[in-house]
Amino acid sequence: MSAAHWHLVLNHIPLLGNLFGAILLAFGLWRGQADVQKASLGLLAVAGLAIIAVYLTGEPAEEVVEGLAGVSHDAIETHEHFAWYGLVAGLATSVGALGALLYGAVRQRLARWTVQATLLLALVSVALIGYTANLGGKISHPELRDDTATQVIPGDDHGEE
Repeated sequence: MSAAHWHLVLNHIPLLGNLFGAILLAFGLWRGQADVQKASLGLLAVAGLAIIAVYLTGEPAEEVVEGLAGVSHDAIETHEHFAWYGLVAGLATSVGALGALLYGAVRQRLARWTVQATLLLALVSVALIGYTANLGGKISHPELRDDTATQVIPGDDHGEE
């Protein structure tokens, strides 16, 4: 597998982990279930740490695809720029989740404010990582780029007579 393959495989872990972790954490808060909250905090901690691998495989993945036909250099640069924000948000969520778990262990029960703060971090992470992933999709998928929406393919009448 090339670096691009690894990057594509790994990038789903932080996005889906933060998304499902946030949903599970919100459910645990709503229902007042400490075990559900602890499990979701663990998921958020792992998902946040996985973003390190995604970030580190980004540059080698760029080297693999940057010269290929249909690959947008501008899309690569935009994706690369926003990847930093996703990394910071993912790591902040991971640290917040670990902190909530450790603080809860010391207190022998989770503190609601730490769980709520981690949920807020997770929601921000989902937004930033999701946006970064969307930008990454535009690198080699011209149908996702705004600049192709108005392009007309010569000889294609789209079924019109």
